[in-house]
Amino acid sequence: MTQIVAVSAVAGVLMGVLWWLLAPDATGVVVNGGLGFDAREGQHLFGRDAVFTLVGAGFGLVLSIVFTLWHRRNPVAVLVAMAAMGVVGSLIAQVVGEFLGPEGDVAGLADGAELQIPLRLESDAALLVWSMVAVVVAAVVALFREDRTPWTPPAPGAPGSTP
Repeated sequence: MTQIVAVSAVAGVLMGVLWWLLAPDATGVVVNGGLGFDAREGQHLFGRDAVFTLVGAGFGLVLSIVFTLWHRRNPVAVLVAMAAMGVVGSLIAQVVGEFLGPEGDVAGLADGAELQIPLRLESDAALLVWSMVAVVVAAVVALFREDRTPWTPPAPGAPGSTP
């Protein structure tokens, strides 16, 4: 399961970079020492959260399929690990994306000056999408696989069989 931890951490960094690259830019205007925006820019802010959510869903889908098939003997352990590491990976992506995005410091700017709105995740629920998709996919893959080896009784004379 250490592969899930390592890959999820690296995927979180990659997801943060993708979010920073794919998220739409939003421009605000300095008003009374604060950063204001109109409805059109509000749509861009929604688009930022939507990009984060969709990229997270993609990572959850791909990693869940890979690790469920790779560790097919332990579907419950994979499901739990993917659920936990999905949240961790999303948190890493949020930190990386916000670090790479614009700062939005309005100190010293006059009213009416335009400035990039900082890249922030406004929807905390978006942090759970990677995990939710991963859990559903891992459960579906485990449900439809035809690996009955752990459940078959041992052959007579095999280690673990009774005489």
